[in-house]
Amino acid sequence: MKLFSLAFSGGIGILCVVWTAITLARGEFLTAIVVFGFAVSCVGLAATLIRVRLGRVAPRGTFDAAGTTIRPDRGVEVLAQTMSLAAVVSMGLFAIFAPVGKLDIPMPAARHFYLVYLPFVAAAGAVTGALIMWRAYRRGGPTSYLRLTPEGFEFTEGLWSSVGHGGWGEVNEVTDRQPDSRPPPRSAIVMVMSDGQNHTLPTADAYTRGGEALRQMVRFYWQHPEDRAELTDGRALARLSSNDFKAD
Repeated sequence: MKLFSLAFSGGIGILCVVWTAITLARGEFLTAIVVFGFAVSCVGLAATLIRVRLGRVAPRGTFDAAGTTIRPDRGVEVLAQTMSLAAVVSMGLFAIFAPVGKLDIPMPAARHFYLVYLPFVAAAGAVTGALIMWRAYRRGGPTSYLRLTPEGFEFTEGLWSSVGHGGWGEVNEVTDRQPDSRPPPRSAIVMVMSDGQNHTLPTADAYTRGGEALRQMVRFYWQHPEDRAELTDGRALARLSSNDFKAD
């Protein structure tokens, strides 16, 4: 699926770059801005997938007296923010100007589809993207993070303020698969809870290569309560850096 997404987004991105050049040559500057925004989004997605697939990622971490917070690779985060901003601007402009005929974009035979439904979808996408960026800004920048404390875990992903949280005593298993369910991405971290719920962080490979070291970190502190004090003094980050998750 990721290979298909890479090929598709890269191909669309290249087409949009060519289209941008054509519209600039015609003097259609508003159209060029819209198309270039889509180009940046598609190329940014392709670049992100390549970076993650090659494993060229490094987690960023901080700690305080309450616990340790891990954030995705800086390069992945910058790419995500850039393509999100470009997509929001492009979709917003498309939603405003396409219905009034201000964009030099060939209309399909179904004119009603172009004038009503596509702008509506673009507007919804722009609002959703803006909300994601706003929540990320309120959280200090990243669109996702993982926080571990001696009491439990919390992680966020995208739009929602908290995707998963719970105490260590509520966790039955830390794995990369959901029991009796459609399998998540192989890089996911799945927290199987005692109440039957599963909390999934799907983008662990944006933190560490394949997400494996991050999953081992979470599993280690779940299995070793005697070592959870490390989450408050920086030793947990040292373990993650050296990928050393063996009990002392």
